[in-house]
Amino acid sequence: MALPQPILDLLFTNAQNNGAKLPGENDDLFESGALDSFTLVDLVSTIEQNCGLKVPDGDVNPGNFQTIAVIENYIQTHSN
Repeated sequence: MALPQPILDLLFTNAQNNGAKLPGENDDLFESGALDSFTLVDLVSTIEQNCGLKVPDGDVNPGNFQTIAVIENYIQTHSN
């Protein structure tokens, strides 16, 4: 499953704004600079808007959004 383009755009734009390289599927988004605690909130909102999911507050932690592959798995697992 490929992530919707708005989610990838958010990750790639944030990486560029932080001077980080564009993340690959298994790159740690937090270590690479593509995500931080502030952008995680934006990412969750973008996921909810583009994937029809409601991400519970308890799921908003770095482990659930560590890499693009992990995000894809999270969305697939939680989709209806």
